[in-house]
Amino acid sequence: MASDRVNTQVTLVDGVPHRDGRPFFSIGVNYHPSPTGCGYWREWDGARVDADFRRMAELGVDTVRFFVFWADFEPKEGGHDPLMTDRLRELVRTADRHGLLCLPSLLTVWMNGQRFDPPWLDGRDLWRDPDVAERQRAFVRHAATALRDAPNILAYDLGDEIIHVDPASAASYDPGEARAWWAGLATEIRDAHPGALVLQANEPSAVTGAHAFRPEHADPLDLVGLHGFPLWTPFHIESNDARKASAFVPYLVRRGTAHRPVLVDELGSYGCDEATGARYLRAAAHSAFAAGAVGTAVWCWQDFTTEAKPYALRPGERRVGLLTADGREKPALTEYRAFARRVRGELAGFRPLPAPVGVLLPEHTPRGDAGYLTPAGSDAPAAFYAHLLLQQAHLPHEFLGGGGPEPDGHTLLICPSVRQLTLADRQRLERYVRSGGTLLYTTGSVLDAAGDEELFGVRVRDFTLDTASHAELTWAGVSLPLHWEPGPVPVLDAAGADVLATFADGSPALTRHRLGRGTAYYLNAPLEAQLNAPHRLDTAPWHQLYAEIARAAAVVAPLTADDPCVETTVLGHGDERCAVVVNHAPEPVRTTLRRPAPPTGGTGTTQEVSLEPKDVRLLFWRDTPPLGPRQEDI
Repeated sequence: MASDRVNTQVTLVDGVPHRDGRPFFSIGVNYHPSPTGCGYWREWDGARVDADFRRMAELGVDTVRFFVFWADFEPKEGGHDPLMTDRLRELVRTADRHGLLCLPSLLTVWMNGQRFDPPWLDGRDLWRDPDVAERQRAFVRHAATALRDAPNILAYDLGDEIIHVDPASAASYDPGEARAWWAGLATEIRDAHPGALVLQANEPSAVTGAHAFRPEHADPLDLVGLHGFPLWTPFHIESNDARKASAFVPYLVRRGTAHRPVLVDELGSYGCDEATGARYLRAAAHSAFAAGAVGTAVWCWQDFTTEAKPYALRPGERRVGLLTADGREKPALTEYRAFARRVRGELAGFRPLPAPVGVLLPEHTPRGDAGYLTPAGSDAPAAFYAHLLLQQAHLPHEFLGGGGPEPDGHTLLICPSVRQLTLADRQRLERYVRSGGTLLYTTGSVLDAAGDEELFGVRVRDFTLDTASHAELTWAGVSLPLHWEPGPVPVLDAAGADVLATFADGSPALTRHRLGRGTAYYLNAPLEAQLNAPHRLDTAPWHQLYAEIARAAAVVAPLTADDPCVETTVLGHGDERCAVVVNHAPEPVRTTLRRPAPPTGGTGTTQEVSLEPKDVRLLFWRDTPPLGPRQEDI
């Protein structure tokens, strides 16, 4: 984690923003004025900005994210327009007058699927042209210098989804180059505005894609910004109301938080009616908070009346505000205001507790280095579905990356649908098991990830293309049908491991191997990755395999629900505990919540709860001495 830095009002302490010495969760919106949209710097209306900011503050918003269009501020190469700079200062002063923090997104060139290029850029490479790189550094330095005396800058965003300005060139950057690009711009900002916090915001490809602008490479930054809309994912989310949908953003938060604090600076839904959007926002916002996000900013403030670029090409972007064009509050705003009251009230100071379950995502081969040796397909689905299964099994978890610290603090470690395992990661896993950990490893590739006699007590006999012989496994009373992508399926023999389940051909499907003081489970199937199909998650109790292995490892969930659609994430604040209970399903549920007896003595508790679709409830208690829970419906 980067060293703590101070920004007049906001301090990053142990990864948690603090304002005026207290933990602070940012409640924000993304902003263009409704009548002008992206043209507001040129069609300036200070009275409109003032009125909008006043209403934001009245409705409980405390942060405004806005966009500094490079083309407006540097219309000629090397010349920064003083009038635009004055308007930038005026906007930030207006926000301060209404008690709003500002999150300016610099180097704005990409917006709503279209480019807003400075005219002098003229097709030059944003990433490889040294003169353009210098213009970027000069521009962010200019903006930060203009705002250095502003007391209300939450952080600077280096450029919203800027990888899409020239995606092919951005994709050619390796991790070292991505770090250098971030570091160069961040240094300019910090030199101009000492103590400023810096992030860079990207859509889900920062987690699910193959480019280098990822949280694990973001050490030059203080935070990372992540966006996630159910409509645009690689994970076959069936609808905005589906249970996968409201679990997607908290998944991104958990992935990013393994490396940097995460600000969800675009949160919302597309392609649904107002009621569906409100339900989605309620569940996703609370679940993102429970996952450890440090703030949210809804996309966006108000529907647009302008028909100018980009809305002429993408008119659907005109109707995704929290307010209608005539100022009516939509149901999503009601939900967001309720969420804001709770994170400032009962939830203030609560943060994720240390998780007993870790999800290790092994290191990847550098792009292009392995040619035909690289397994086909994507690693992205495995981690998302591991998150869903752990959530459904009510197992507190966090993500780890390949090459990071030893996972010694986790009782159970899961490696989901591994398609490639480096020698360093294999050795890391062996150390973990020998020292007393429990490992569940599910394989995703016959070449790199199938079998390891010393660690797992299995060896590869051969491969087969007969997927029917490996189409199902049954263990602990649960039958799980498997879907294999076309390609070789590994066939194993036991070599010291206990065989817990077999395939139809008699070969081991699930094994258990005692090694040192620990245990390694090996599942010869890509359990998580093969779930990436519409509605497949609903076809079997997939999460029970995780639950059974966690039980064998003596992992005790602090709160469970009988219904796997109900999330039960427990947060801590000193000895206080708060469970964020979220029904991710689009249907109402009635379920029993169960809390085990505390280690200090006493008895466990059970409670029947009814939850509407995408409903949320908070439960509070203290670890010592044990008290009955108080609860609040949301």
